[in-house]
Amino acid sequence: MLKLIAEDFIDIKKIDFVLPLYQELVEKTRCEEGCIAYDLYHDIKNLGHFVFIEEWVDRAALDRHVQSEHFQRLVPQIDQYQTRSGRFTHLDHFENMMK
Repeated sequence: MLKLIAEDFIDIKKIDFVLPLYQELVEKTRCEEGCIAYDLYHDIKNLGHFVFIEEWVDRAALDRHVQSEHFQRLVPQIDQYQTRSGRFTHLDHFENMMK
């Protein structure tokens, strides 16, 4: 299992353009094989800060996701409204470090 935190930093004047793109991305991604969870949140103190909490069965499922038609089409449209580059954190359970 793989968890990922992906953060976007969107110009607050452009949020209305991005919300429907996010909606489609979330809806289609949740239907992908290998997607366990795909949730999008926004920072209450910084409305332009969006945080995806993702869970995938394995790295191959995540790789398929980033190659999907909807990801390839929607992410560049979203990225044009970023105020800075996104941040990505790949996570594993700490118990796996003990092995």
